Formats: sequence, C-alpha cells, structure tokens
Amino acid sequence: MKQKTSPKEQKFYGIHACLTIFEKRCQDIIKVYIHESNLKSFAKVLKWCAQNKKAYHVVTNQDLEKLTNSVHHEGICLVAKELEPLDFQTFFKSLKDNKICLLYLDGVQNPHNIGSILRTCAHFGIPYILGDKLPVLSPSACRISKGGSEVVQLVRIDYPLKALEQLKKIGFQLIGTSSHSQDSLYKIKLPARTLFVFGAESSGMSEALMKFTSSHIQIPGTGFVESLNVSVATSLCLGEYMRQNS
Repeated sequence: MKQKTSPKEQKFYGIHACLTIFEKRCQDIIKVYIHESNLKSFAKVLKWCAQNKKAYHVVTNQDLEKLTNSVHHEGICLVAKELEPLDFQTFFKSLKDNKICLLYLDGVQNPHNIGSILRTCAHFGIPYILGDKLPVLSPSACRISKGGSEVVQLVRIDYPLKALEQLKKIGFQLIGTSSHSQDSLYKIKLPARTLFVFGAESSGMSEALMKFTSSHIQIPGTGFVESLNVSVATSLCLGEYMRQNS
C-alpha cells in the first residue's frame, strides 16, 4: 500500500492570493509575514492567527523581498500547505453539470501564463484545468492568478489520450486551438460540454493531440503576428463560450 506523504509547505504572496487562501483554507496557514502597511487589511487574518496560535511577524519590505525572492510581494507572505492537483478519477466523478467548459494545457509551463489562465478561469467559472505536465504552481503564478489558484483545480493526467477518450464518451467536444486552422472561433458552435486544448508557448499542440481533437479553431486577426499569447487566447475562447452558452 502506497504511503500518503504530507503536503509540502510553500510561500504565497500578493494581497488577493493571500486573502483568498485565508477565505478558502485558513486551516492550511502555518505562518504569516506582513508589512505594517497591511495590518488593517489583514486584521481578520491576524486575529485568527492569534486565536489559533499561528505565528505572525511584522517585517520590512526588504525582509519580504528576501523571503519571497520577489519585489512583487505586495507587503504580505503566507507560509501554507501546497495545493495538490486532483487525480483524474476523482475529477471525473465530479462532472455532474451538463453545461461545463474545461481546459487542457499541453505543455504550457510559463508561470506568468499559468497565473493569468487561472485568473481568467476563475472569472468565467471554469472549475478545472487538465494536463499531463502541469507544473507545481509557483508563488509567482499564484500571485498573478489573484486568488484564482484557490478556486480553479488542477487535474494532472498520466494517460492523456485515454482520459480524453473518456471525456468524449460523456459528451465533451475537444476543440484544439491553432493559428493555422481555417475555422474561426466566432463561426463555430461551441457545445455545452466543451474542452479547449491549448498548446505550449513555443511548439503549440502536440501532433497526437491535434489528431485526437474533434475540431480546430483559430482567433482571427490581422496576421501581422503568428499567434496570441496563450493566456490571451484562453480569455477570448472562454469569453466566446460564455457568450454562446449563457
């Protein structure tokens, strides 16, 4: 029997990210470092720390820069348990809604893009992001997500084509995104159960996934640049899905 390992600790920073951690899973907070300028905004958090015997320290901006290895800490750093991705079977059993949009990220690794995509998914109510090589969420990605990393769950998949075939069988249409497609995002019908597949920043979708998807769309533009940043493309696709299915 495989022994379950304890969740790792991770540093989180940024005002929205830290407030959302407190709201969604305060029990996972281990320690707080805060600049005096944020004492009022985090009064409820600090009161909770005192009541639950969690250490908190008022520190300088220089201290926070060293702790977070970033100048973008926004005056707050939480040490908390690392979020763990869902396994596929747990995710699959949760799919009850007929109207649901999902994302599959094929090799997307850039933490700024991951953070922006999480923020976009949280805005549009997309509950899950799937992928076989999803990175551990970095503190930077969590900050950029503005709390989105706490409401959108990652699902790490070991056997992508097998998992995607299961999703097809329960009514999901897999739509690949490619700047080389002839079909416009704005001229295709997006079904209630849609799964958008987005490729890596440099290489795009893998050939295997390209063949496996039901259709491919592109976002029309001037053609002066080959393609949009993956986080921007995600925003446009999800916005169009919501327009058609709201």
